Amino acid sequence: MLFRVICFLCLVILTYAAPQTAAPVQKGENFKRFTGKLLAGKVRIRAKADLDSPIIRQMNKNDLLLVVGEEGDFYAVEPLKDTKAYVFRSYVLDSVIEANRVNVRLEPHVDAPIIAQLQAGDKIEGAICAMNHKWFEIAPPKGTLFYVAKEFVGEAGGPELLAVTEKRKAQVEELLSSAYLNAEAECKKGYEEMAPQQAIEQFQTILRNFADFPEATAQAKEGLALLKETYLNKKISFLESRAELSSTAKQELITKHKEENPELFANGAAKPDSSLWSKRGQKKGSLSFWDILEESLYLSWTAFHSGKTLDDYYSEQKANASVLTGIIERYTSDVKNKPGDFILRGTEEVPIAYLYSTQVDLEPFAGKTVTLLAAPRPNHHFAFPAYYVFSVE
Repeated sequence: MLFRVICFLCLVILTYAAPQTAAPVQKGENFKRFTGKLLAGKVRIRAKADLDSPIIRQMNKNDLLLVVGEEGDFYAVEPLKDTKAYVFRSYVLDSVIEANRVNVRLEPHVDAPIIAQLQAGDKIEGAICAMNHKWFEIAPPKGTLFYVAKEFVGEAGGPELLAVTEKRKAQVEELLSSAYLNAEAECKKGYEEMAPQQAIEQFQTILRNFADFPEATAQAKEGLALLKETYLNKKISFLESRAELSSTAKQELITKHKEENPELFANGAAKPDSSLWSKRGQKKGSLSFWDILEESLYLSWTAFHSGKTLDDYYSEQKANASVLTGIIERYTSDVKNKPGDFILRGTEEVPIAYLYSTQVDLEPFAGKTVTLLAAPRPNHHFAFPAYYVFSVE
Protein backbone atom coordinates (compact mmCIF):
# COMPACT_ATOMS: atom_id res chain seq x y z
CA MET A 1 0.00 0.00 0.00
CA LEU A 2 2.80 2.40 0.96
CA PHE A 3 4.55 1.69 -2.35
CA ARG A 4 1.40 2.63 -4.35
CA VAL A 5 1.07 5.90 -2.42
CA ILE A 6 4.69 6.84 -3.15
CA CYS A 7 4.27 6.06 -6.88
CA PHE A 8 1.08 8.14 -6.98
CA LEU A 9 2.82 11.14 -5.35
CA CYS A 10 5.73 10.88 -7.82
CA LEU A 11 3.34 10.96 -10.76
CA VAL A 12 1.58 13.99 -9.32
CA ILE A 13 4.91 15.81 -8.95
CA LEU A 14 5.96 14.92 -12.51
CA THR A 15 2.66 16.11 -13.91
CA TYR A 16 1.96 19.30 -12.01
CA ALA A 17 5.39 20.71 -11.07
CA ALA A 18 5.18 23.79 -13.26
CA PRO A 19 8.01 26.14 -14.23
CA GLN A 20 8.28 29.51 -12.52
CA THR A 21 5.93 32.18 -13.84
CA ALA A 22 7.72 34.73 -16.00
CA ALA A 23 6.74 38.05 -17.53
CA PRO A 24 5.56 37.93 -21.16
CA VAL A 25 8.25 37.89 -23.84
CA GLN A 26 8.14 40.81 -26.26
CA LYS A 27 8.05 39.38 -29.79
CA GLY A 28 5.97 39.32 -32.93
CA GLU A 29 5.38 42.73 -34.47
CA ASN A 30 7.08 44.44 -31.54
CA PHE A 31 10.39 42.65 -32.00
CA LYS A 32 12.52 42.13 -35.08
CA ARG A 33 14.08 38.65 -35.06
CA PHE A 34 17.79 38.40 -35.84
CA THR A 35 20.77 36.06 -35.72
CA GLY A 36 22.86 36.90 -32.68
CA LYS A 37 26.59 36.26 -32.27
CA LEU A 38 28.04 35.71 -28.81
CA LEU A 39 30.65 38.33 -27.87
CA ALA A 40 32.39 36.32 -25.13
CA GLY A 41 33.27 32.78 -24.17
CA LYS A 42 31.46 30.55 -21.67
CA VAL A 43 28.19 32.46 -22.06
CA ARG A 44 25.37 30.82 -20.09
CA ILE A 45 22.04 30.05 -21.73
CA ARG A 46 19.32 29.87 -19.08
CA ALA A 47 15.85 28.38 -18.80
CA LYS A 48 14.33 31.70 -17.67
CA ALA A 49 15.17 35.37 -17.88
CA ASP A 50 16.89 35.70 -14.53
CA LEU A 51 20.32 34.91 -13.09
CA ASP A 52 18.93 32.33 -10.66
CA SER A 53 17.35 30.29 -13.45
CA PRO A 54 18.84 26.85 -14.31
CA ILE A 55 21.70 26.88 -16.81
CA ILE A 56 20.82 25.07 -20.02
CA ARG A 57 24.32 25.11 -21.50
CA GLN A 58 27.46 27.20 -21.97
CA MET A 59 28.38 28.48 -25.42
CA ASN A 60 31.54 29.83 -26.98
CA LYS A 61 32.52 33.15 -28.46
CA ASN A 62 31.18 33.68 -32.02
CA ASP A 63 28.53 30.95 -31.65
CA LEU A 64 25.23 31.91 -33.29
CA LEU A 65 21.69 31.97 -31.85
CA LEU A 66 18.29 32.87 -33.28
CA VAL A 67 17.00 35.78 -31.18
CA VAL A 68 13.19 35.94 -31.26
CA GLY A 69 12.27 38.23 -28.37
CA GLU A 70 13.45 40.05 -25.26
CA GLU A 71 12.56 40.15 -21.60
CA GLY A 72 14.20 42.78 -19.43
CA ASP A 73 17.98 42.39 -19.67
CA PHE A 74 17.69 39.09 -21.52
CA TYR A 75 17.10 38.00 -25.11
CA ALA A 76 14.77 35.07 -25.78
CA VAL A 77 16.37 32.55 -28.16
CA GLU A 78 15.20 29.40 -29.85
CA PRO A 79 16.82 26.11 -28.76
CA LEU A 80 19.73 24.89 -30.86
CA LYS A 81 19.01 21.96 -33.16
CA ASP A 82 21.01 19.51 -31.05
CA THR A 83 19.01 20.31 -27.87
CA LYS A 84 17.21 17.27 -26.43
CA ALA A 85 14.21 17.19 -24.10
CA TYR A 86 12.61 14.40 -22.09
CA VAL A 87 9.10 13.28 -21.13
CA PHE A 88 8.22 10.56 -18.58
CA ARG A 89 7.10 7.50 -20.58
CA SER A 90 4.07 6.83 -18.36
CA TYR A 91 2.36 9.79 -20.05
CA VAL A 92 3.11 8.69 -23.62
CA LEU A 93 1.05 6.16 -25.57
CA ASP A 94 1.66 5.63 -29.28
CA SER A 95 3.51 8.98 -29.45
CA VAL A 96 0.52 10.86 -27.95
CA ILE A 97 0.50 12.63 -24.58
CA GLU A 98 -2.12 11.05 -22.24
CA ALA A 99 -2.40 13.77 -19.54
CA ASN A 100 -2.51 17.54 -19.12
CA ARG A 101 0.36 19.75 -17.98
CA VAL A 102 3.01 17.07 -18.53
CA ASN A 103 6.44 18.49 -17.82
CA VAL A 104 9.17 18.46 -20.46
CA ARG A 105 12.58 18.37 -18.82
CA LEU A 106 16.10 19.09 -19.97
CA GLU A 107 17.49 15.77 -18.67
CA PRO A 108 15.91 12.35 -18.03
CA HIS A 109 15.31 12.67 -14.28
CA VAL A 110 12.79 14.40 -12.02
CA ASP A 111 15.25 17.00 -10.71
CA ALA A 112 16.11 18.33 -14.18
CA PRO A 113 14.94 21.84 -15.19
CA ILE A 114 11.46 22.09 -16.70
CA ILE A 115 11.57 23.79 -20.11
CA ALA A 116 7.97 23.32 -21.35
CA GLN A 117 4.67 21.53 -20.75
CA LEU A 118 2.53 19.36 -23.00
CA GLN A 119 -1.22 18.76 -22.95
CA ALA A 120 -3.37 15.67 -23.50
CA GLY A 121 -3.57 14.82 -27.20
CA ASP A 122 -0.29 16.51 -28.16
CA LYS A 123 1.67 14.39 -30.61
CA ILE A 124 5.41 13.96 -30.18
CA GLU A 125 8.25 12.33 -32.12
CA GLY A 126 11.20 10.73 -30.51
CA ALA A 127 12.61 7.53 -29.04
CA ILE A 128 13.16 5.80 -25.73
CA CYS A 129 16.08 7.46 -23.91
CA ALA A 130 19.21 5.29 -24.03
CA MET A 131 20.40 6.61 -20.63
CA ASN A 132 17.12 5.95 -18.81
CA HIS A 133 14.44 3.79 -20.39
CA LYS A 134 11.73 5.34 -18.21
CA TRP A 135 11.94 8.51 -20.29
CA PHE A 136 11.13 9.46 -23.87
CA GLU A 137 13.67 11.64 -25.75
CA ILE A 138 12.20 14.35 -28.00
CA ALA A 139 13.08 17.72 -29.51
CA PRO A 140 12.02 20.74 -27.42
CA PRO A 141 8.32 21.46 -28.14
CA LYS A 142 7.46 24.31 -30.48
CA GLY A 143 7.49 27.61 -28.63
CA THR A 144 10.21 26.58 -26.16
CA LEU A 145 12.50 29.52 -25.44
CA PHE A 146 15.79 29.94 -23.60
CA TYR A 147 17.43 33.16 -22.42
CA VAL A 148 20.79 34.88 -22.66
CA ALA A 149 21.96 38.19 -21.19
CA LYS A 150 21.82 40.97 -23.80
CA GLU A 151 25.30 42.25 -22.95
CA PHE A 152 26.85 39.10 -24.45
CA VAL A 153 24.97 39.18 -27.79
CA GLY A 154 25.69 41.19 -30.94
CA GLU A 155 23.61 41.27 -34.11
CA ALA A 156 25.26 39.19 -36.84
CA GLY A 157 22.53 39.40 -39.48
CA GLY A 158 18.96 38.57 -40.31
CA PRO A 159 17.14 35.49 -38.99
CA GLU A 160 18.05 33.55 -42.16
CA LEU A 161 21.79 33.74 -41.37
CA LEU A 162 21.61 30.99 -38.76
CA ALA A 163 19.95 28.55 -41.18
CA VAL A 164 22.50 29.33 -43.89
CA THR A 165 25.38 28.86 -41.44
CA GLU A 166 24.00 25.56 -40.17
CA LYS A 167 23.68 24.32 -43.75
CA ARG A 168 27.27 25.31 -44.52
CA LYS A 169 28.44 23.65 -41.31
CA ALA A 170 26.80 20.39 -42.37
CA GLN A 171 28.46 20.69 -45.80
CA VAL A 172 31.95 21.26 -44.43
CA GLU A 173 31.60 18.44 -41.91
CA GLU A 174 30.54 16.04 -44.67
CA LEU A 175 33.35 17.22 -46.95
CA LEU A 176 35.94 16.90 -44.18
CA SER A 177 34.79 13.39 -43.31
CA SER A 178 34.96 12.33 -46.97
CA ALA A 179 38.42 13.90 -47.39
CA TYR A 180 39.80 12.02 -44.41
CA LEU A 181 38.32 8.73 -45.59
CA ASN A 182 39.85 9.20 -49.05
CA ALA A 183 43.20 10.28 -47.61
CA GLU A 184 43.29 7.29 -45.27
CA ALA A 185 42.55 4.93 -48.15
CA GLU A 186 45.33 6.47 -50.28
CA CYS A 187 47.88 6.35 -47.46
CA LYS A 188 47.39 2.59 -47.19
CA LYS A 189 48.46 2.09 -50.83
CA GLY A 190 51.92 1.79 -52.27
CA TYR A 191 53.31 4.85 -54.08
CA GLU A 192 52.66 3.51 -57.59
CA GLU A 193 48.98 2.94 -56.70
CA MET A 194 48.40 6.24 -54.91
CA ALA A 195 46.08 8.81 -56.50
CA PRO A 196 45.78 11.49 -53.81
CA GLN A 197 44.36 14.29 -55.95
CA GLN A 198 40.71 13.81 -54.93
CA ALA A 199 41.52 14.07 -51.23
CA ILE A 200 43.88 16.99 -51.91
CA GLU A 201 41.15 18.88 -53.75
CA GLN A 202 38.65 18.20 -50.96
CA PHE A 203 41.03 19.56 -48.31
CA GLN A 204 41.85 22.58 -50.48
CA THR A 205 38.14 23.26 -51.10
CA ILE A 206 37.65 23.49 -47.34
CA LEU A 207 40.60 25.87 -47.01
CA ARG A 208 39.35 28.05 -49.89
CA ASN A 209 35.64 28.16 -49.17
CA PHE A 210 35.08 27.57 -45.45
CA ALA A 211 37.37 30.01 -43.66
CA ASP A 212 34.42 30.92 -41.41
CA PHE A 213 34.77 27.48 -39.78
CA PRO A 214 38.25 27.65 -38.20
CA GLU A 215 38.07 24.23 -36.55
CA ALA A 216 37.29 22.56 -39.88
CA THR A 217 40.05 24.44 -41.72
CA ALA A 218 42.56 23.52 -39.01
CA GLN A 219 41.63 19.84 -39.43
CA ALA A 220 41.87 20.21 -43.22
CA LYS A 221 45.39 21.66 -42.92
CA GLU A 222 46.40 18.80 -40.65
CA GLY A 223 44.97 16.18 -42.98
CA LEU A 224 46.56 17.76 -46.04
CA ALA A 225 49.95 17.91 -44.33
CA LEU A 226 49.70 14.26 -43.28
CA LEU A 227 48.72 13.17 -46.79
CA LYS A 228 51.55 15.24 -48.28
CA GLU A 229 54.12 13.76 -45.91
CA THR A 230 52.98 10.20 -46.57
CA TYR A 231 52.93 10.70 -50.33
CA LEU A 232 56.36 12.31 -50.28
CA ASN A 233 57.96 9.61 -48.12
CA LYS A 234 56.56 6.84 -50.28
CA LYS A 235 57.78 8.55 -53.43
CA ILE A 236 61.26 9.03 -52.00
CA SER A 237 61.42 5.34 -51.08
CA PHE A 238 60.17 4.43 -54.55
CA LEU A 239 62.82 6.55 -56.26
CA GLU A 240 65.61 5.49 -53.93
CA SER A 241 65.17 1.95 -55.20
CA ARG A 242 65.84 3.35 -58.68
CA ALA A 243 68.77 5.59 -57.82
CA GLU A 244 70.99 4.34 -60.62
CA LEU A 245 68.50 4.97 -63.42
CA SER A 246 69.85 6.14 -66.75
CA SER A 247 68.65 9.45 -68.17
CA THR A 248 66.39 7.48 -70.56
CA ALA A 249 64.85 5.51 -67.73
CA LYS A 250 64.53 8.70 -65.74
CA GLN A 251 62.58 10.37 -68.55
CA GLU A 252 60.32 7.33 -68.73
CA LEU A 253 59.63 7.70 -65.02
CA ILE A 254 58.71 11.38 -65.46
CA THR A 255 56.42 10.51 -68.39
CA LYS A 256 54.73 7.84 -66.30
CA HIS A 257 54.21 10.37 -63.51
CA LYS A 258 52.56 12.79 -65.96
CA GLU A 259 50.28 10.06 -67.30
CA GLU A 260 49.21 9.02 -63.79
CA ASN A 261 48.65 12.62 -62.63
CA PRO A 262 47.51 14.64 -65.68
CA GLU A 263 45.75 17.23 -63.52
CA LEU A 264 49.09 18.24 -62.01
CA PHE A 265 50.45 19.24 -65.41
CA ALA A 266 47.38 20.84 -66.97
CA ASN A 267 46.73 24.53 -67.62
CA GLY A 268 50.28 25.74 -67.28
CA ALA A 269 51.23 23.53 -64.33
CA ALA A 270 54.90 22.63 -63.96
CA LYS A 271 56.17 20.09 -66.49
CA PRO A 272 59.67 19.13 -65.38
CA ASP A 273 62.01 17.28 -67.68
CA SER A 274 65.61 16.11 -67.45
CA SER A 275 66.92 19.40 -68.92
CA LEU A 276 66.01 21.15 -65.67
CA TRP A 277 68.40 18.97 -63.82
CA SER A 278 71.18 18.81 -66.42
CA LYS A 279 72.00 22.44 -65.56
CA ARG A 280 72.53 21.67 -61.89
CA GLY A 281 76.01 20.14 -61.70
CA GLN A 282 75.57 16.56 -62.92
CA LYS A 283 78.46 15.04 -64.84
CA LYS A 284 78.72 13.06 -68.06
CA GLY A 285 75.08 13.67 -68.98
CA SER A 286 73.63 11.20 -66.47
CA LEU A 287 71.38 11.91 -63.50
CA SER A 288 72.81 11.29 -60.02
CA PHE A 289 70.86 9.91 -57.09
CA TRP A 290 70.56 13.43 -55.66
CA ASP A 291 69.05 14.74 -58.92
CA ILE A 292 66.46 11.99 -58.76
CA LEU A 293 65.72 12.73 -55.12
CA GLU A 294 65.37 16.48 -55.75
CA GLU A 295 63.05 15.90 -58.68
CA SER A 296 61.04 13.55 -56.49
CA LEU A 297 60.65 16.28 -53.89
CA TYR A 298 59.74 18.84 -56.53
CA LEU A 299 57.17 16.63 -58.26
CA SER A 300 55.55 15.84 -54.91
CA TRP A 301 55.52 19.56 -54.08
CA THR A 302 53.69 20.36 -57.32
CA ALA A 303 50.90 18.01 -56.26
CA PHE A 304 50.08 20.53 -53.54
CA HIS A 305 51.12 23.71 -55.41
CA SER A 306 49.51 23.43 -58.83
CA GLY A 307 50.96 25.74 -61.47
CA LYS A 308 54.21 26.46 -59.60
CA THR A 309 57.63 26.22 -61.26
CA LEU A 310 60.94 24.78 -60.14
CA ASP A 311 62.14 28.30 -59.27
CA ASP A 312 59.03 28.75 -57.09
CA TYR A 313 59.88 25.54 -55.30
CA TYR A 314 63.44 26.56 -54.52
CA SER A 315 62.37 30.10 -53.58
CA GLU A 316 60.11 28.61 -50.92
CA GLN A 317 62.91 26.32 -49.80
CA LYS A 318 65.35 29.23 -49.45
CA ALA A 319 62.82 31.24 -47.47
CA ASN A 320 62.79 28.46 -44.87
CA ALA A 321 66.49 27.63 -45.08
CA SER A 322 68.94 27.55 -42.15
CA VAL A 323 72.46 28.95 -41.80
CA LEU A 324 75.00 26.29 -40.81
CA THR A 325 78.70 26.65 -39.98
CA GLY A 326 81.36 23.94 -39.82
CA ILE A 327 83.95 21.92 -41.71
CA ILE A 328 82.86 20.00 -44.81
CA GLU A 329 84.14 16.45 -45.26
CA ARG A 330 83.46 13.83 -47.89
CA TYR A 331 81.16 11.03 -46.63
CA THR A 332 82.83 7.94 -48.12
CA SER A 333 81.12 5.18 -46.14
CA ASP A 334 79.26 2.70 -48.34
CA VAL A 335 75.94 2.91 -46.50
CA LYS A 336 72.53 2.15 -47.98
CA ASN A 337 70.12 5.10 -48.15
CA LYS A 338 72.69 7.54 -46.82
CA PRO A 339 71.17 11.05 -46.47
CA GLY A 340 74.12 12.93 -48.01
CA ASP A 341 77.51 12.54 -49.67
CA PHE A 342 79.19 15.10 -47.38
CA ILE A 343 79.29 15.63 -43.63
CA LEU A 344 79.42 18.94 -41.80
CA ARG A 345 81.46 18.83 -38.59
CA GLY A 346 81.08 21.36 -35.78
CA THR A 347 83.70 23.20 -33.75
CA GLU A 348 84.43 20.09 -31.68
CA GLU A 349 84.84 18.02 -34.86
CA VAL A 350 81.61 16.20 -34.11
CA PRO A 351 79.30 15.57 -37.11
CA ILE A 352 76.28 17.86 -37.03
CA ALA A 353 74.64 17.28 -40.45
CA TYR A 354 74.66 15.34 -43.70
CA LEU A 355 74.86 17.44 -46.88
CA TYR A 356 74.22 17.19 -50.58
CA SER A 357 73.50 19.60 -53.43
CA THR A 358 72.64 19.66 -57.10
CA GLN A 359 73.30 23.40 -57.35
CA VAL A 360 76.71 23.70 -55.70
CA ASP A 361 79.76 21.50 -56.17
CA LEU A 362 80.79 20.82 -52.58
CA GLU A 363 83.99 18.93 -53.45
CA PRO A 364 86.29 22.02 -53.61
CA PHE A 365 85.20 22.98 -50.08
CA ALA A 366 86.18 19.66 -48.47
CA GLY A 367 88.37 20.25 -45.40
CA LYS A 368 87.41 23.94 -45.18
CA THR A 369 85.40 25.85 -42.60
CA VAL A 370 82.34 27.24 -44.35
CA THR A 371 78.98 28.90 -43.77
CA LEU A 372 76.09 27.28 -45.62
CA LEU A 373 72.55 28.24 -46.56
CA ALA A 374 70.69 24.94 -46.51
CA ALA A 375 67.15 23.51 -46.39
CA PRO A 376 66.13 20.41 -44.37
CA ARG A 377 65.78 17.07 -46.13
CA PRO A 378 64.73 13.55 -45.01
CA ASN A 379 67.54 11.90 -43.04
CA HIS A 380 66.17 8.32 -43.15
CA HIS A 381 66.52 7.97 -39.37
CA PHE A 382 70.28 8.51 -39.39
CA ALA A 383 71.94 10.08 -36.34
CA PHE A 384 72.06 13.65 -37.69
CA PRO A 385 69.75 15.87 -39.78
CA ALA A 386 70.19 16.16 -43.54
CA TYR A 387 70.31 19.37 -45.60
CA TYR A 388 70.26 20.47 -49.21
CA VAL A 389 72.88 23.22 -49.80
CA PHE A 390 72.01 26.39 -51.75
CA SER A 391 75.20 28.38 -51.19
CA VAL A 392 78.63 28.13 -49.57
CA GLU A 393 80.77 30.95 -48.14
